[in-house]
Amino acid sequence: MIVKHCESGWEIVSHYAHGLLAGKIASQLKSRWMPEHWVDVLTGIIEHDDHLLDFEEKNYLTENGTPKDFTMEGGSDSETLEHARRVYSNSMQKSQMIAYLTGRHLEFLYATLAESYAPMRELLDEIESLRKSQRKLYGLTKKEAGHVYDMMLFSDRCSLILCQDKVPEVGRKLEVNKTINGEQFFICRTGEGNLTVEPWPFETDSFQLDFEYRILDSATFDDNKSLKTAIDAAQIKMRSYFLKATD
Repeated sequence: MIVKHCESGWEIVSHYAHGLLAGKIASQLKSRWMPEHWVDVLTGIIEHDDHLLDFEEKNYLTENGTPKDFTMEGGSDSETLEHARRVYSNSMQKSQMIAYLTGRHLEFLYATLAESYAPMRELLDEIESLRKSQRKLYGLTKKEAGHVYDMMLFSDRCSLILCQDKVPEVGRKLEVNKTINGEQFFICRTGEGNLTVEPWPFETDSFQLDFEYRILDSATFDDNKSLKTAIDAAQIKMRSYFLKATD
C-alpha cells in the first residue's frame, strides 16, 4: 500500500487502486500504439500489482506502530519467493499475455534479490524461459512484446507519481521514465492548475483521472489486525487530476 502522512493522520492508497489508475492511464494512450488483444494487455496492466497486500502474511506496521509504505516493506526471502510464485501462477491461469507482463514486472521487482538468493533466480529464469512461447502464441516479435511492456512501465510509473502526489509545483518537471518508442517523458503542473505530460502520449488533448484513497485518523496502531480493521472502516475519498496537452 502507498502511505502518505497528512494533517488528520494517514492517506492510504491500495495497490489495487494504483493498478486500476495505471489501467486508466494506459487506456488513454495513442490508439495506434495499442496492440491486438488489447483487453488482455489492459488487464495485465490493471492487475500487475494485485495480491501484494496480505495481512495474514506480512506485517504492515513499523516498529513505532505507523502504517508502512510499500517502499519500506520487508519479509523473508522465502516469503517473497512464495508470493511471487503465487502471483505468477494466478496470471498463467488467465492469459499468457497477462503472464508475460506479470513475469516482466516480477523480474523488475526481484532482479536484485535474485543476485543473492538462488531460488528467486531459478524462478525468474523459469519465467523467462516461457516468454518465447508466450510471444509466439500472441504473434508478437520480441520488439513488439517489449513495446507492450513499455506501455505498462509508463502507465505504472505515472500512476505511482499521482498516487504519491509527487508532481512538483509549477515550473518544475519530474521525469516519468524512458519507455514508449524510446521517448523520455516528463510530467509537470501547468499555470492553469492542470497536469501535462511531455511529449504528449495520449489520444485526446485532455482527460480526467480519478482514484480512491482512504483516510486513517489514528497516528499509530497496536497490531496488524487493528490496522486492517481501520482501513476497512476508513472514510473513502476521491482524488482527481485533469491532464491537458500544452500548445
